[in-house]
Amino acid sequence: MVGKIVRVNGPLVVADNMRDSQMYEVVEVGELRLVGEITRIEGDRAYIQVYEDTSGLKPGEPVYNTGGPLSAELGP
Repeated sequence: MVGKIVRVNGPLVVADNMRDSQMYEVVEVGELRLVGEITRIEGDRAYIQVYEDTSGLKPGEPVYNTGGPLSAELGP
C-alpha cells in the first residue's frame, strides 16, 4: 500500500491512506525513500518519525510500507 504525506513538521511526518500499517513498522518516506518508523496510528492516518533530513519533503509525496520493524545488524 502507498500512503500520501499530508504534513511535515521537522522529523515528524503525517500520512494518510496507511490503514494496513502496523505500529513500529519501517516505512520509506517521499520520493527519496527516507527511512522512517510509524509511532502512532489513528484510523488510516500514521504519524512517522523520520530518521533522515526531511528538508524538501512536501505534502502529496508517497509513503511506502516495508512490512517489517526497524532492525540493525550487531557484531562482526
